[in-house]
Amino acid sequence: MRQIVSDRSAAVSAALEHIERDRQLNAWSHLDREGALAAAKESMAWLAAGHAPRALEGELIAIKANIAVRGWPYDGGLPVRRGIFADEDAAVITRLRAAGAILLGQTCMDAGALGAEGRSTDGPIRNPRRPTHSAGGSSGGSAAVVAAGHVDFALGTDTIGSVRIPAAYCGVSSLKPSASRISLAGVLPVHERFDHVGPITARAQQLETLWRVLADDSPGNPASLSEPWRGLRIGFVSDAAALGATSAVLHHYKCGLQQLRALGAQLEPVTIAPLDPGKVRRAIFALCEHAIWLQHRQSLQREPQKYSPALTAMLRYGGSLDDSKLATFATRIKDFTQQLQARMQTLQALVMPTSPGQACDFEGPTPLDNADLTAIATAAGLPAASVPLPSGDDLPVGLQIVTPSGEDSLACRLATAFENSAR
Repeated sequence: MRQIVSDRSAAVSAALEHIERDRQLNAWSHLDREGALAAAKESMAWLAAGHAPRALEGELIAIKANIAVRGWPYDGGLPVRRGIFADEDAAVITRLRAAGAILLGQTCMDAGALGAEGRSTDGPIRNPRRPTHSAGGSSGGSAAVVAAGHVDFALGTDTIGSVRIPAAYCGVSSLKPSASRISLAGVLPVHERFDHVGPITARAQQLETLWRVLADDSPGNPASLSEPWRGLRIGFVSDAAALGATSAVLHHYKCGLQQLRALGAQLEPVTIAPLDPGKVRRAIFALCEHAIWLQHRQSLQREPQKYSPALTAMLRYGGSLDDSKLATFATRIKDFTQQLQARMQTLQALVMPTSPGQACDFEGPTPLDNADLTAIATAAGLPAASVPLPSGDDLPVGLQIVTPSGEDSLACRLATAFENSAR
């Protein structure tokens, strides 16, 4: 038993040493060495007692700073919440502990999860693939620590694209689950309708394991989908260029489509540009700005110095929206969803680039359209996985796989099969 305990304790210590070497990434906001070592010993004691390994037995995992972990900071990256600690675990944390996971620490994020720049209040969250560039947001810290090899598993949250964009930028995998599939209890909200907790993993094949733990879902039968792409009618966004995709993204996307054909997928073109997903993304974001303003209007008035100029501007805009404007935005999202569902009616999945561009340089402007493609699944409440496209570049590109509502497992398995075929 001592040897087993030492192995997991050594893994925790090795991860902490690796993190110390990568401090310049600014990816971790809190580390729990004592708690992680205690969990490692508990995990090894469980195995030494003859129990079967649990789903995440002894796996190190990172947690985004807006998810409550008992005794940890609970500020969501907001200066106004500094000094607040969680009294109890979020529902997803309870599930992770029950699955034998080791909670290593908390990751940096965009303040309040309202943004995709990959900038925390303590500075930029750097991309391990190219540290001068963004890891994406708002779950940039979670994607960065997975990409850097600190851990294989992390939790993020996704409101308009905040697990998918960082995963694409950092070359790892992620899943935005179906709406209401994973409990949000104990997660600082942006907008209840659009918020999701989502897994970020080093390999696509790990997504389903973590998703099932988070969703409290029983294991399926992987053998039944040994060739999940074969024979499926798969829509592909054929007008990605019109949606702002850069030449580099288009090149890797076209190579990915060739790979899908080789896997046996029946590809059918789908045009999305006429639906104006950028306009829908702005509508979702406006509703989120209003929801955040309702939560923070009193503290913004009391302590305006604790809000950045950018966040203040977003909150004030949200506060300026009247019922008529809010209803207009809601109608826009509803109409988009109906048109998207009509396009997907005969399809088993829809694929597209995860984001129109790649990770941006912190010295340059942040693209305004980086969530235009992730907003598609958000608006419709559909599950969407992001898996890296094969690339010789140090700036990765993601393939987004959108499946019908409730088909989260299919999204994970399609992502896994795609990743495996590229190796």
